[in-house]
Amino acid sequence: MARSHYDILQIQPNATADEIQHAYRVLAMRYHPDRNSSPDAATKMAAINEAYESLRDGIRPKARPASHESPIQGTGLNLELAVSVLSAARAMILRQGWTTVHEDQAITLFTFGKSSAKIALVDRLASDSLIRIMRRFGGLTAVLAVRIEGRLVTGATVTVVDLMRAERHGATVPEGPCKTLLSAFL
Repeated sequence: MARSHYDILQIQPNATADEIQHAYRVLAMRYHPDRNSSPDAATKMAAINEAYESLRDGIRPKARPASHESPIQGTGLNLELAVSVLSAARAMILRQGWTTVHEDQAITLFTFGKSSAKIALVDRLASDSLIRIMRRFGGLTAVLAVRIEGRLVTGATVTVVDLMRAERHGATVPEGPCKTLLSAFL
């Protein structure tokens, strides 16, 4: 049976925002892969993050439907796997000294020191979203994506890494922190 977000965070459905945040912090301290070396820590942390994000944003599910565990529509990719891959990629990026400069529901953007290179971390990437990223952030940008949909047309300054297949598409990345980081994903 699927577990609800409340079960994952070990709280009651009538928990306040403060109780949700407190539960998240306690569990994050226990299961974050940087603090917990168990093989399933990243998976547990991904589930904790997902539960917290849903409850924090006011989405109060009664229970996670069984279909939630099925593959993401048309991709053959399990949602928990996608969340785990994104969490692990984010942790690796931060461990290598990159800094988060922008984060919203669709994208997280990282930079490294005074380098003009940027790393974008996304769950889903299609041609339209890649064009928006190229226009919005400009310069040398590496986009790391869990799901790539359709054929991508990359520009001269954009490279895309398919995290599920460990494949790179697009522009060649010059020597430096960006190339060093990307080599860990390929």
